[in-house]
Amino acid sequence: MPFPPITLTERLLHAVKRLEVDTPAGIRLATGYCCQVPVNDERSLPAIVTTRQALAQATSVATRFHIAGPQGPTRESVELRMEGATLNIVQHPNPGVDLAALLHARAMLGWQAAHPGRQLFAQWLDQAGFFAEERWEELDAQESVAVIGAPEKLWDGANNLPLLLAGSTASHPLLDYDGRPEFVITARVLPGMWGAPVFLQQSGGRGGRTPEALASRSRFGLLGTLRGGMGADPHGLGLVVKARETSRLLESVRADVAGRLKPN
Repeated sequence: MPFPPITLTERLLHAVKRLEVDTPAGIRLATGYCCQVPVNDERSLPAIVTTRQALAQATSVATRFHIAGPQGPTRESVELRMEGATLNIVQHPNPGVDLAALLHARAMLGWQAAHPGRQLFAQWLDQAGFFAEERWEELDAQESVAVIGAPEKLWDGANNLPLLLAGSTASHPLLDYDGRPEFVITARVLPGMWGAPVFLQQSGGRGGRTPEALASRSRFGLLGTLRGGMGADPHGLGLVVKARETSRLLESVRADVAGRLKPN
Protein backbone atom coordinates (compact mmCIF):
# COMPACT_ATOMS: atom_id res chain seq x y z
CA MET A 1 0.00 0.00 0.00
CA PRO A 2 1.34 3.49 -0.82
CA PHE A 3 0.74 4.76 2.77
CA PRO A 4 3.52 5.23 3.61
CA PRO A 5 5.15 5.12 0.15
CA ILE A 6 7.99 2.63 -0.01
CA THR A 7 8.92 2.02 -3.64
CA LEU A 8 10.27 4.67 -6.00
CA THR A 9 7.06 4.65 -8.01
CA GLU A 10 4.92 5.11 -4.89
CA ARG A 11 7.02 8.10 -3.85
CA LEU A 12 6.65 9.62 -7.30
CA LEU A 13 2.85 9.34 -7.04
CA HIS A 14 3.00 11.52 -3.94
CA ALA A 15 5.18 14.10 -5.72
CA VAL A 16 2.60 14.71 -8.48
CA LYS A 17 -0.30 17.09 -7.81
CA ARG A 18 -3.64 17.93 -9.38
CA LEU A 19 -3.91 21.69 -9.88
CA GLU A 20 -7.17 23.63 -9.90
CA VAL A 21 -6.38 26.98 -11.50
CA ASP A 22 -8.92 29.79 -11.11
CA THR A 23 -8.94 32.23 -14.03
CA PRO A 24 -11.34 34.98 -15.16
CA ALA A 25 -12.72 32.46 -17.67
CA GLY A 26 -13.31 29.71 -15.12
CA ILE A 27 -11.44 26.80 -13.53
CA ARG A 28 -8.66 25.07 -15.47
CA LEU A 29 -7.40 21.63 -14.35
CA ALA A 30 -3.78 20.61 -14.84
CA THR A 31 -1.00 18.49 -13.35
CA GLY A 32 2.22 19.55 -11.66
CA TYR A 33 5.12 17.84 -9.93
CA CYS A 34 7.02 18.94 -6.85
CA CYS A 35 10.72 19.70 -7.08
CA GLN A 36 13.26 20.86 -4.54
CA VAL A 37 15.43 23.85 -5.51
CA PRO A 38 18.73 24.23 -3.62
CA VAL A 39 19.06 27.99 -3.04
CA ASN A 40 22.31 27.86 -1.09
CA ASP A 41 24.18 25.50 1.23
CA GLU A 42 21.63 26.00 3.99
CA ARG A 43 18.30 26.43 2.26
CA SER A 44 16.14 24.66 -0.29
CA LEU A 45 12.86 25.82 -1.76
CA PRO A 46 9.91 23.67 -2.92
CA ALA A 47 8.36 24.39 -6.31
CA ILE A 48 5.60 22.78 -8.36
CA VAL A 49 6.56 22.52 -12.03
CA THR A 50 3.80 22.67 -14.61
CA THR A 51 3.17 24.38 -17.95
CA ARG A 52 3.06 28.09 -18.65
CA GLN A 53 -0.33 27.59 -20.28
CA ALA A 54 -1.73 25.90 -17.17
CA LEU A 55 -0.99 28.95 -15.01
CA ALA A 56 -1.90 31.62 -17.57
CA GLN A 57 -4.10 34.36 -16.04
CA ALA A 58 -4.30 32.48 -12.74
CA THR A 59 -5.98 34.36 -9.89
CA SER A 60 -5.55 31.45 -7.48
CA VAL A 61 -4.31 27.86 -7.56
CA ALA A 62 -5.45 25.04 -5.28
CA THR A 63 -3.99 21.59 -4.78
CA ARG A 64 -4.17 18.94 -2.08
CA PHE A 65 -1.46 17.63 0.24
CA HIS A 66 -1.62 14.64 2.53
CA ILE A 67 -1.24 15.22 6.25
CA ALA A 68 2.10 13.98 7.55
CA GLY A 69 2.14 11.19 10.12
CA PRO A 70 4.96 9.59 12.11
CA GLN A 71 5.95 7.30 9.23
CA GLY A 72 4.96 9.35 6.19
CA PRO A 73 1.68 10.54 4.68
CA THR A 74 -1.65 9.62 6.23
CA ARG A 75 -4.71 9.00 4.07
CA GLU A 76 -6.13 12.39 5.06
CA SER A 77 -5.53 15.23 2.60
CA VAL A 78 -6.34 18.93 2.76
CA GLU A 79 -6.53 21.77 0.29
CA LEU A 80 -3.65 24.21 -0.04
CA ARG A 81 -4.70 27.39 -1.84
CA MET A 82 -2.33 29.99 -3.24
CA GLU A 83 -3.72 33.44 -3.94
CA GLY A 84 -2.73 37.06 -3.42
CA ALA A 85 0.65 37.25 -1.67
CA THR A 86 1.04 33.45 -1.66
CA LEU A 87 0.54 33.08 -5.43
CA ASN A 88 4.12 33.21 -6.65
CA ILE A 89 4.69 32.06 -10.24
CA VAL A 90 8.06 32.00 -11.99
CA GLN A 91 8.02 31.60 -15.77
CA HIS A 92 10.71 29.81 -17.76
CA PRO A 93 13.26 32.45 -18.86
CA ASN A 94 12.59 31.57 -22.51
CA PRO A 95 9.04 32.72 -23.39
CA GLY A 96 8.91 30.05 -26.10
CA VAL A 97 9.25 27.21 -23.56
CA ASP A 98 5.94 26.08 -22.06
CA LEU A 99 7.09 25.70 -18.44
CA ALA A 100 6.47 27.58 -15.21
CA ALA A 101 7.01 27.00 -11.49
CA LEU A 102 4.57 27.61 -8.67
CA LEU A 103 6.39 28.48 -5.44
CA HIS A 104 4.24 27.18 -2.61
CA ALA A 105 6.49 27.43 0.47
CA ARG A 106 4.73 30.54 1.83
CA ALA A 107 1.32 28.91 1.47
CA MET A 108 2.54 25.75 3.22
CA LEU A 109 4.02 27.70 6.13
CA GLY A 110 0.82 29.73 6.43
CA TRP A 111 -1.32 26.59 6.52
CA GLN A 112 0.87 24.94 9.14
CA ALA A 113 0.90 28.10 11.27
CA ALA A 114 -2.91 28.09 11.18
CA HIS A 115 -3.01 24.40 12.18
CA PRO A 116 -0.57 23.96 15.11
CA GLY A 117 0.71 20.44 15.55
CA ARG A 118 -0.14 19.40 11.98
CA GLN A 119 2.29 19.15 9.07
CA LEU A 120 1.82 18.69 5.34
CA PHE A 121 3.59 15.72 3.79
CA ALA A 122 6.06 16.79 1.10
CA GLN A 123 7.59 14.52 -1.53
CA TRP A 124 9.63 15.93 -4.37
CA LEU A 125 12.10 15.36 -7.16
CA ASP A 126 15.65 16.62 -6.98
CA GLN A 127 18.38 16.35 -9.60
CA ALA A 128 18.94 12.71 -8.64
CA GLY A 129 15.48 11.99 -10.04
CA PHE A 130 16.35 13.44 -13.47
CA PHE A 131 17.74 11.17 -16.17
CA ALA A 132 21.33 12.41 -16.23
CA GLU A 133 22.15 14.75 -19.10
CA GLU A 134 25.37 12.86 -19.88
CA ARG A 135 23.36 9.66 -20.39
CA TRP A 136 20.90 10.97 -22.97
CA GLU A 137 23.19 9.61 -25.70
CA GLU A 138 22.08 6.14 -24.58
CA LEU A 139 18.50 6.80 -25.63
CA ASP A 140 17.09 4.99 -28.65
CA ALA A 141 14.35 6.12 -31.02
CA GLN A 142 11.80 3.98 -29.19
CA GLU A 143 11.92 4.03 -25.41
CA SER A 144 9.30 3.03 -22.86
CA VAL A 145 8.02 5.92 -20.75
CA ALA A 146 5.71 6.41 -17.78
CA VAL A 147 3.44 9.45 -17.54
CA ILE A 148 2.13 10.38 -14.09
CA GLY A 149 -0.87 12.68 -14.42
CA ALA A 150 -4.22 13.74 -13.00
CA PRO A 151 -6.88 13.38 -15.72
CA GLU A 152 -9.97 15.55 -15.22
CA LYS A 153 -12.50 12.71 -15.24
CA LEU A 154 -10.36 9.96 -13.71
CA TRP A 155 -9.15 11.69 -10.58
CA ASP A 156 -8.87 9.48 -7.48
CA GLY A 157 -10.10 12.02 -4.97
CA ALA A 158 -10.48 9.44 -2.19
CA ASN A 159 -6.76 8.72 -2.14
CA ASN A 160 -5.56 12.01 -3.64
CA LEU A 161 -3.21 10.22 -6.02
CA PRO A 162 -2.61 10.53 -9.78
CA LEU A 163 -2.57 7.79 -12.41
CA LEU A 164 0.52 6.20 -13.92
CA LEU A 165 0.14 5.58 -17.66
CA ALA A 166 2.53 3.68 -19.90
CA GLY A 167 3.66 4.91 -23.29
CA SER A 168 6.63 5.14 -25.63
CA THR A 169 8.59 7.75 -27.50
CA ALA A 170 7.15 8.58 -30.93
CA SER A 171 9.98 10.87 -32.04
CA HIS A 172 13.66 10.36 -31.21
CA PRO A 173 14.24 11.98 -27.80
CA LEU A 174 17.74 13.07 -28.83
CA LEU A 175 16.32 15.28 -31.57
CA ASP A 176 14.54 18.57 -30.94
CA TYR A 177 11.14 17.98 -32.51
CA ASP A 178 10.32 20.70 -35.04
CA GLY A 179 13.29 22.73 -33.79
CA ARG A 180 12.03 23.04 -30.20
CA PRO A 181 13.47 21.39 -27.04
CA GLU A 182 10.73 18.76 -27.14
CA PHE A 183 9.97 15.23 -28.28
CA VAL A 184 6.73 13.35 -28.93
CA ILE A 185 5.31 10.39 -27.05
CA THR A 186 2.53 7.93 -27.73
CA ALA A 187 0.41 7.54 -24.60
CA ARG A 188 -3.11 7.81 -23.25
CA VAL A 189 -2.99 11.59 -22.93
CA LEU A 190 -6.18 12.98 -21.37
CA PRO A 191 -7.44 16.47 -20.45
CA GLY A 192 -6.02 17.62 -17.13
CA MET A 193 -2.65 15.92 -17.69
CA TRP A 194 -0.78 18.93 -19.10
CA GLY A 195 2.19 19.45 -16.81
CA ALA A 196 2.58 15.74 -16.01
CA PRO A 197 6.14 14.44 -15.58
CA VAL A 198 7.34 11.87 -18.12
CA PHE A 199 9.87 9.29 -16.93
CA LEU A 200 12.08 6.84 -18.73
CA GLN A 201 10.88 3.42 -17.63
CA GLN A 202 13.30 1.49 -15.50
CA SER A 203 14.75 -1.45 -17.40
CA GLY A 204 17.89 -2.66 -15.71
CA GLY A 205 19.97 -4.99 -17.83
CA ARG A 206 19.13 -3.30 -21.13
CA GLY A 207 22.00 -1.93 -23.16
CA GLY A 208 22.19 1.64 -24.37
CA ARG A 209 22.46 3.05 -27.87
CA THR A 210 26.26 2.88 -27.89
CA PRO A 211 28.61 -0.05 -27.17
CA GLU A 212 30.02 1.94 -24.24
CA ALA A 213 26.68 2.06 -22.42
CA LEU A 214 26.65 -0.02 -19.25
CA ALA A 215 23.81 -2.50 -19.54
CA SER A 216 23.81 -3.20 -15.84
CA ARG A 217 23.00 0.40 -14.92
CA SER A 218 19.42 1.26 -14.11
CA ARG A 219 17.77 3.40 -16.78
CA PHE A 220 15.24 5.57 -15.01
CA GLY A 221 14.67 9.28 -14.54
CA LEU A 222 12.73 12.36 -15.58
CA LEU A 223 12.77 12.97 -19.34
CA GLY A 224 10.45 15.95 -19.46
CA THR A 225 7.06 17.58 -18.93
CA LEU A 226 3.92 16.88 -20.93
CA ARG A 227 2.45 19.99 -22.52
CA GLY A 228 -0.49 20.84 -24.75
CA GLY A 229 -0.37 21.84 -28.38
CA MET A 230 -0.90 18.43 -29.96
CA GLY A 231 -4.05 16.35 -30.03
CA ALA A 232 -4.68 13.90 -27.23
CA ASP A 233 -7.38 11.31 -27.88
CA PRO A 234 -8.06 9.94 -30.43
CA HIS A 235 -4.50 10.52 -31.66
CA GLY A 236 -2.80 9.43 -28.43
CA LEU A 237 0.14 11.79 -28.94
CA GLY A 238 1.70 14.30 -26.57
CA LEU A 239 4.49 16.85 -26.73
CA VAL A 240 7.11 16.66 -23.98
CA VAL A 241 9.36 19.57 -23.01
CA LYS A 242 12.79 18.10 -22.34
CA ALA A 243 14.03 17.83 -18.76
CA ARG A 244 16.98 20.12 -19.44
CA GLU A 245 14.43 22.94 -19.66
CA THR A 246 13.05 21.97 -16.26
CA SER A 247 16.58 22.30 -14.91
CA ARG A 248 16.88 25.76 -16.49
CA LEU A 249 13.56 26.80 -14.98
CA LEU A 250 14.64 25.64 -11.52
CA GLU A 251 17.98 27.42 -11.91
CA SER A 252 16.05 30.58 -12.75
CA VAL A 253 14.02 30.09 -9.56
CA ARG A 254 17.23 29.58 -7.56
CA ALA A 255 18.88 32.68 -8.96
CA ASP A 256 15.78 34.79 -8.36
CA VAL A 257 15.38 33.68 -4.76
CA ALA A 258 19.12 33.83 -3.96
CA GLY A 259 19.25 37.37 -5.33
CA ARG A 260 16.52 38.46 -2.88
CA LEU A 261 18.00 36.83 0.24
CA LYS A 262 19.61 39.21 2.70
CA PRO A 263 23.29 38.49 3.36
CA ASN A 264 24.15 37.20 6.84
